Amino acid sequence: MSTQLTLQITNQAEAIGPTTEATTCWLEQHGATPSMVYLASLTIEELVTNCIKYAYDDAGEHPIGIELEMADGAMRLSVSDDGRPFNPLTLTPPDLSLPAEERPVGGLGIYMLREHSDRMDYRRSGATNHVTVWKHPAPPSLTPTPIS
Repeated sequence: MSTQLTLQITNQAEAIGPTTEATTCWLEQHGATPSMVYLASLTIEELVTNCIKYAYDDAGEHPIGIELEMADGAMRLSVSDDGRPFNPLTLTPPDLSLPAEERPVGGLGIYMLREHSDRMDYRRSGATNHVTVWKHPAPPSLTPTPIS
């Protein structure tokens, strides 16, 4: 069985906190694991912040769509915006061997999204960017329970 939540916010930083709270509540009500809730929060924070800071050529109000789906215990979260084309999958991963003060600014949030999701896709449809992340429940532990 599948259930969905669709939200539309504007490109305002004030929208991030309430949106994260609403999605967290919804996910918890629909059986999401803590790692799914974390990924959803990280995804909203990172992608919406990037939209606000870099996606638009004007200071006008723009819609940002967020669609969550829980199906068969798995989570799918998509963020869409009408900003400049931007494929986060083309970013070079940060060099984590460098000390933090020597690393260039940027790229760590997208790297974290890629590391915490089971899959991440990007597509451009007309004038809209769509970034989707998936998280599946962890398989049951195969560690045998000791017999006392």
